[in-house]
Amino acid sequence: MRRSFSLLFGLFLGVALVLSLGAPAYAKEKKAKAAAAAKEDRLSGVVHMINKDTSTITIRRGNVQRQVVYGPDTKYTYRNAASTMDEVKEGRRVICLGKFNEKTQLVATRIDVREGK
Repeated sequence: MRRSFSLLFGLFLGVALVLSLGAPAYAKEKKAKAAAAAKEDRLSGVVHMINKDTSTITIRRGNVQRQVVYGPDTKYTYRNAASTMDEVKEGRRVICLGKFNEKTQLVATRIDVREGK
């Protein structure tokens, strides 16, 4: 009886030790995955073309052109102050933040307009 109690107690302590050592590692891994999911994708370049019918902006960086989709929830800044879509003009440099969709277009949550090229 005493031997089985000791064995059961030892098994309990072993399980408790494994769980206590594994929990912080699991929490750290979960936090890292959440941070990676929250991080937004980024595109920057010069505005090449604006199509208001399809709500897209084509930006160019070197020879590469990418499309950015904007919508009513997109936030705009110009000179570090809140702005509107009216400040996004051809030839201006922009930094766009958001997530890529299945068409490899960036769906923008924020567009920062910079001075010139």
